[in-house]
Amino acid sequence: MALKNIRDVARILSIVLNPYLVLSVVVAIIAYQESPSLVIWAKWTAVTLSAAYVLPVIYIQTRIYVVAHATGSPVDARSFFREQPAQMALLTCVFGIPSATILYFLGYPFSLIAILVGVAVTSLLTALVNKFYRASFHVALFTSVVVPLGIIFGLPSLAVIPFILLLGASRYYLGEHTPLQLTAGFFLGLLVAAAVFYGFSILT
Repeated sequence: MALKNIRDVARILSIVLNPYLVLSVVVAIIAYQESPSLVIWAKWTAVTLSAAYVLPVIYIQTRIYVVAHATGSPVDARSFFREQPAQMALLTCVFGIPSATILYFLGYPFSLIAILVGVAVTSLLTALVNKFYRASFHVALFTSVVVPLGIIFGLPSLAVIPFILLLGASRYYLGEHTPLQLTAGFFLGLLVAAAVFYGFSILT
């Protein structure tokens, strides 16, 4: 019974701390930091998240429909993309390239563009790494999402560390990853997001 309760809590944490949900919070925080004007903040947040979410969802649904129609059997999106790194790489391109391009031509702050590019590059590299070793996508992406908070806000952003640990623990108790796989995901997200963010700051 105790183990079942732990797994239930782990499942809830894994959903609540999903990187793509956390992305919306981080984008809203950074957009406000860039401009406290309510109108501009709302516009920047809405457009950034729309660019980040709409195209990938369209791609996922279209791809799943095509595969299901061709095979004649239902397809689980999560398993399909996790077991096919090439599809995950394509999804990453759909997530990152159009979104960053849209924000760039709209003249949005580099920090918002860098978040999306960082997540996209982290996704791509994790997909490539996972052809040989199964690093945690959840931890890698979560880390890449919150790294910009650390760069922008400094010490106060250390408050996100417990959430990284909670997410890692949830994935472990769900039997999805070993501690080493979680650690690999963390360092992938950390190094890639930091490199992308600092690279954007130098270029701009």
